[in-house]
Amino acid sequence: MECSFQTSLLLFITVSYFVVTESIKPNRMAMKLIHRESVARLNPNARVPITPEDHIKHLTDISSARFKYLQNSIDKELGSSNFQVDVQQAIKTSLFLVNFSVGQPPVPQLTIMDTGSSLLWIQCQPCKHCSSDHMIHPVFNPALSSTFVECSCDDRFCRYAPNGHCGSSNKCVYEQVYISGTGSKGVLAKERLTFTTPNGNTVVTQPIAFGCGYENGEQLESHFTGILGLGAKPTSLAVQLGSKFSYCIGDLANKNYGYNQLVLGEDADILGDPTPIEFETENSIYYMNLEGISVGDTQLNIEPVVFKRRGPRTGVILDSGTLYTWLADIAYRELYNEIKSILDPKLERFWFRDFLCYHGRVSEELIGFPVVTFHFAGGAELAMEATSMFYPLSEPNTFNVFCMSVKPTKEHGGEYKEFTAIGLMAQQYYNIGYDLKEKNIYLQRIDCVQLDDYSPSK
Repeated sequence: MECSFQTSLLLFITVSYFVVTESIKPNRMAMKLIHRESVARLNPNARVPITPEDHIKHLTDISSARFKYLQNSIDKELGSSNFQVDVQQAIKTSLFLVNFSVGQPPVPQLTIMDTGSSLLWIQCQPCKHCSSDHMIHPVFNPALSSTFVECSCDDRFCRYAPNGHCGSSNKCVYEQVYISGTGSKGVLAKERLTFTTPNGNTVVTQPIAFGCGYENGEQLESHFTGILGLGAKPTSLAVQLGSKFSYCIGDLANKNYGYNQLVLGEDADILGDPTPIEFETENSIYYMNLEGISVGDTQLNIEPVVFKRRGPRTGVILDSGTLYTWLADIAYRELYNEIKSILDPKLERFWFRDFLCYHGRVSEELIGFPVVTFHFAGGAELAMEATSMFYPLSEPNTFNVFCMSVKPTKEHGGEYKEFTAIGLMAQQYYNIGYDLKEKNIYLQRIDCVQLDDYSPSK
């Protein structure tokens, strides 16, 4: 036996669903992605940006924190002995959340979607240093679940858990260390997850390996209950439920856009043109092969080797957390100069540090602006219109400014000047499909409302 059942106090409860499907491994589990700004304000005492400079600094701080989180993840994969992941950076910067329930009876969770990590973990009772005072849902108590199973040290998932080791009573213990705070410690366990699909149906999964965190420091000072990792390791929820997953992103500026979704399972939305990805089962990160960038009909003078993964801290990833795109330094300078040459003769610059910003509105000043396209191996493309290349900063009757949503990675140190992370602004109006068996990512421009899960007949 790889896992041993914990003695549980059974709690009987009546739950009503539209349709309940129980599956060993569901072929398709679609769920809404929740925009973080649609959740109640996380810190009512936080300073609200007032000036254009405030807005720029706020958005940059968010994207910079996410990039630092990615840096830490990459350095960990390199075997850095002093590696620590700062979960606060993931919490403060991740834009999309996922709702599901754990256990029987089901206990609701609100977790961060993260393609840069490979473990689903949540806070559990008995909890030392949990953030229950801030949370919408109660902390999961495994003693009240009839389906909770603790994993032994011999479980195959134990070797992939963060700092997984053998604890007392042959339990597999994980320990995730953070830059700030005491970290997250707990046991690796298995439990059934319950998801509600966009059309109101309910799907219950097979027992899924996850981290049950009993000691989480002061990390989750928010409504969030944990992190849902979709990386490449066997502990990833995406890997446990099959070899495919997809997500679709709509209008980021509209926090109430209701059609952003994540799909797990073999029937995920694998649409559009494929491009190869590189990853190893020992790490969490998916690398892509970007070959060039064009602005309208103009192909930028960037050698493909600039984007090639040829050693530590190089290559290109598609990130689900950062808002900006962080571009390798040589490529950034080419793109910056091209866009500047198009807009400087027509618009008034808004000067703030080294940002490329202009006075006006994206919807008015950038009508007819050429599409910026990222060209990938195999012919797949990511085409960004003005609303994906520039983010608006405005206050009624006060100011209207917009800035380019691309920054150079050299801002985070010279060792990352040849690394590229493509952010969510660039992924607007796209469905991103991952086929881990075939090692491809599929890119399809689409309005997410067109996907089948929003049809009442489904």
